[in-house]
Amino acid sequence: MIQFDDLRDSEWALIEGLFCHEAVAPDRSGRRRVEPRAVVNAVLWALQTGHSWSRVPGWYPSRPTCQRRFEEWQADGTLAEIIRRLDAAGRKVSLRGPVADALNQRAANPAHERLKGLSWASPQTWRAPLDMA
Repeated sequence: MIQFDDLRDSEWALIEGLFCHEAVAPDRSGRRRVEPRAVVNAVLWALQTGHSWSRVPGWYPSRPTCQRRFEEWQADGTLAEIIRRLDAAGRKVSLRGPVADALNQRAANPAHERLKGLSWASPQTWRAPLDMA
């Protein structure tokens, strides 16, 4: 079993600034948004241990929350910056398992971003977002 240690305060201080401008809908109702540090720890846990989202331990936020934020951070470059900053500080983030595979597939296929938002109901209605030039 691979051991994983949550971020130390000094490590969190290196990346905390990446989350101060996260967009939150002003009219949002329901549960409070989960603190980014808890989600970062869960994402790093999944990357380091090689386990899938379904195996995220109960002390971390829910699987859908972790997976959604992982995808958001992956899309906007935040995840790459987290890994870069932690690596520069001496914390090596090993990429293992299905979560890491998703990260690596996206890096290997930059055209994937161009397909985001592509939708159709039938072959006759294929369409792409208007800003896809």
